[in-house]
Amino acid sequence: MSFLDDDKKEKLKGFIRFVKEQLELKSVPKIAIQNNRDGLKTTANYDYTKDKKVIKVCAKNRALVDVMRSIAHEMVHHKQYEQGRLNGPKPPDIGGDIEDEANAKAGQYIKLYSKKDPSIYEE
Repeated sequence: MSFLDDDKKEKLKGFIRFVKEQLELKSVPKIAIQNNRDGLKTTANYDYTKDKKVIKVCAKNRALVDVMRSIAHEMVHHKQYEQGRLNGPKPPDIGGDIEDEANAKAGQYIKLYSKKDPSIYEE
């Protein structure tokens, strides 16, 4: 995360704590903020099938609030994993209950958090 200034790092840490509390997560996977798409087909990824749980997010040329939304989206998938809802066949990448829930909740958490810290939109 050396490409992020200290202010953005602190904002991300606060947001991650907020989402963890909202989701009542038992644990938070490692979150790797990347300045490239190395190993990513999209802007973010969470592979719940691996023993070591890691959320990878590409931050290059993206606003902080967009990076936050991606993190929240993948954290929702982690909650779904903790609940055992990702057992069985892999859910679709587009549409369906699992992906729709992650998209909706990520947007919801951004709006809720912006009431605590409206500066997340400043860029």
